[in-house]
Amino acid sequence: MTTVTALEAKTRFGKLLARVTRGEEIIITRHEKPVARLVPEGAVPLAEVRRAVDSLRQLQERIRARTKGKSRLSDADVRSAIDRGRL
Repeated sequence: MTTVTALEAKTRFGKLLARVTRGEEIIITRHEKPVARLVPEGAVPLAEVRRAVDSLRQLQERIRARTKGKSRLSDADVRSAIDRGRL
């Protein structure tokens, strides 16, 4: 992720848009503090991605807690369950 100052963003806006079009994200700073982010249209917001990842990690932990001490199913076990209509 590239960081540019507000002045640089103002003077090179066209070039920054071209980079964003190619998929790059650009942070614009003012007085060394981030104030804006240029992202490609249609991109999934970073906060949404982080929430999804956190949810998947929580699910993974719940699965680990439920299966603690149990052996994993073999391919034959899964096939047998499918054949019996259990999966």
